[in-house]
Amino acid sequence: MMIEWWLPWVCLLPLVQADPVAPQLDLGVKDFQLELLRELSDLVQQRTEPSLNEYLDRLGRIPRNANYTEKLSAARATPKIQLKVTLIKQLLDVRPHLDTDMEYTIVLRNLVFLNRLRSTLRAAEETSTQEIRMMRMHRLCQQLDRPAPQHGSRLINEETVGAALEQLNLTKKEGNATGLDLNEFGAQLYERVKLSGSEIIDNYLHILRSLLQDIIDADHADLAGSSAKLDKMLQQLDVMLATKDFFDKRQRVYAYLELHLRTDYEDMRDSSSSEHITEHLLAQLQAKGLDLFVIFLFSNFEFLDLVHEHWEQLLPQSPSLLYDETARQLYDLQQLYLAFKLDTECEAKYTAYSDALRRLHERTVEQGQRNRHIFELLHNAAQSVGTVTFNMIRAKCNELR
Repeated sequence: MMIEWWLPWVCLLPLVQADPVAPQLDLGVKDFQLELLRELSDLVQQRTEPSLNEYLDRLGRIPRNANYTEKLSAARATPKIQLKVTLIKQLLDVRPHLDTDMEYTIVLRNLVFLNRLRSTLRAAEETSTQEIRMMRMHRLCQQLDRPAPQHGSRLINEETVGAALEQLNLTKKEGNATGLDLNEFGAQLYERVKLSGSEIIDNYLHILRSLLQDIIDADHADLAGSSAKLDKMLQQLDVMLATKDFFDKRQRVYAYLELHLRTDYEDMRDSSSSEHITEHLLAQLQAKGLDLFVIFLFSNFEFLDLVHEHWEQLLPQSPSLLYDETARQLYDLQQLYLAFKLDTECEAKYTAYSDALRRLHERTVEQGQRNRHIFELLHNAAQSVGTVTFNMIRAKCNELR
């Protein structure tokens, strides 16, 4: 089984910190809202953590809280706002107080405000993420409904080229062939798609992170013994999200799945606490109406379409009959993709496209191409976008109409 098929179930296992000087937000990019909301969340964290720690220190100096020394120390050390808030509220609740005790009332009011503020920011972030995901799905569904432009879809072969050049009397002239350097083509293609490719992966990882954060914030009693495991899950997702390079990010995600998924899944299945984590994750998915498998399929198709959009733009603009061997191979592969996209239920067209991708990837590996990783990424993505999965994509598109 291709490891890509396991990706949707990473939720059954297990943010980037803001830069000191954040770059100016571009109003024209789709992540404008998310970046702003994340910066606001970081600001809330930075401004409230010292205040909470200072109040925890005050509580620690009160003699009757001597039995809470260890908990107070742990709460001060953790960056988790929720744990600090919970402990402060707990200590205030056990303290004798009068209705006229204004400090008690004000502190509780501010704690409630912090929880409400953080929940509001989280809800706004989820709403924005959902809107972006729906916009992307609608665009991809439109791509499927709209016939791909035809630029002469007949594939080039040696006989066709030879006959055409003989007829045009071009075979005896030197310097007429239009060539491409495969390594340079790969480098330019990677540069064009790396940011959008990272966004596609990050969008999926943020969904998983949000689900885990909801479970942690809910403070489920049956997960009390699983806090370390949940923290480790978040840390692993954070490492993947913080990875800057697109190829490295993808490699981290899939390497983690390949090396740890099956083992972790077995551990979870044999552990009662892990079973509880799984139950809560699935409940969160159901509550939010998320189908991670369908989202995964759309993500692969989105990346595939993104690459081929730029692929076509990078092909030489001269007549395709004048292409050299490398340019012809790249041109033929583009035509095979367009043919499959027009008829996604045809297994033969998908096989032809997938086989051509495999041959190109093998060529780049054999030749030691420095930029072969973009072809590896494309080949891997194509493995999860076949005729059967396209039927699922189309079914989801019909639901969105």
